[in-house]
Amino acid sequence: MDNFDLVVVGGATSGAYLAKRIAERGKSVLLIEKLPKEKVGTRYGLFHIEEREFSRLDIPRPSKDDKEWAFEFDKNYNADPLTRFPKLQINPIVGLHMHDYTCLLLNNAQEAGAQVRFECSFEEFMFDENGKICGIKALCNGKTVEIGAKIVADCSGMAAACRSKLPAGYGIETQTLTDEDMFYVILNQVKILDPEKYIDDSTFWAYYKGWISPCDDPEGAIIGIGAVHSFEHAEEVLSEMKKVVKLPEYEVVKTEKGKTPYTRNCYSMVADNFFVSGDAGNLTKSVNGEGVTSSMVQIQLATDILDRAIREDKTSRDDMWEINVKYQRSQGADFALLRAILVGVVNAANFTEFQHAFQSGLISDELLNALNGTDVPPGALIKAVSSLVTGIGYKKVRTSTIKAVAAAVKNGIEIVNHYKAFPETYEGFEQWCKKADEIYERIGKIV
Repeated sequence: MDNFDLVVVGGATSGAYLAKRIAERGKSVLLIEKLPKEKVGTRYGLFHIEEREFSRLDIPRPSKDDKEWAFEFDKNYNADPLTRFPKLQINPIVGLHMHDYTCLLLNNAQEAGAQVRFECSFEEFMFDENGKICGIKALCNGKTVEIGAKIVADCSGMAAACRSKLPAGYGIETQTLTDEDMFYVILNQVKILDPEKYIDDSTFWAYYKGWISPCDDPEGAIIGIGAVHSFEHAEEVLSEMKKVVKLPEYEVVKTEKGKTPYTRNCYSMVADNFFVSGDAGNLTKSVNGEGVTSSMVQIQLATDILDRAIREDKTSRDDMWEINVKYQRSQGADFALLRAILVGVVNAANFTEFQHAFQSGLISDELLNALNGTDVPPGALIKAVSSLVTGIGYKKVRTSTIKAVAAAVKNGIEIVNHYKAFPETYEGFEQWCKKADEIYERIGKIV
């Protein structure tokens, strides 16, 4: 039986990034991926990363001559439902080919010393005499093999192939996503019939959760929509948007559909000899369901702790608990706050109220930065939304909406403070989870 310091299950961006970071610390790492290499990272053809993230996360930044590169732009408009009062923000974005960039990250992991096995899927855990994880059984090229590991990391995506098979009471939630816990995304890659009428920039309509942005065709664009419940509902929202929003004339070249977690992250991401990241741990932005760089932030926080745990042969839940503390008190808290406010605003406000908020100038840069997933201190976000509530006025907005948004601010303050007080040790964790559940019950979900 082969033995490794770390076995990573899942070879998409999170798994590849984790494998590389631990392997370059001199640890033995095996990454297994159920798909053949040519099919890895093919859920979507294109995705994007903010320019600032490349250096912050220490990931490769492709240039125009590289096959991974697809497009670039820096103008981002947040628009009212009628697109009469769009607000411009400059935020350089790099578009990439998902498959090619995933393969680049996998190659980097191998260059750092990690082994990668394709067409190798997780079957079940192996446990030692104390009932602790000591490895996995995997189906590799039609044969079941046993692989020993000090730590098993689940980066298998929304299916949470490993996490969902943990024994009851092992320390991490095992439930899988329901239809109401996912964001349904439709991406239409289109050909613009009159390219002169489309400028290479991005426009996002918060009311519809729809957008248009550049793609790898200089005369094309991506027209996207995201919605809860189902793809059918997303199609209905897109149809409504097109009746109001004046888009350039186009022909659809290709349509891609995909799902992404749209719920809170796992309360704990570590257990004895186990770690979860990426979509398997619901580590996606509360605003749009994006998770590539969100997961990398968590992995970056976890690297030193995982490295130390392996080096000192102390890989219990308690030895790795600091990962939870660091994450939940930072990005976890930020995402929880955004979720609380977003749910309150989106569920309460109607078309006229959204339009009024843009027209009256009550939509602030701080609020837009936050809704775009840009780091904003919680205090600034709460202040921005509070100003929105107090400045709206009763003539343009229903009393019920003002009350709902005010309640969302209150819930946001409570949940962010709760995350900032995440327990230093496992003691008190169950009570923390109980209170978090109560707050999330009040926050609700987007309807």
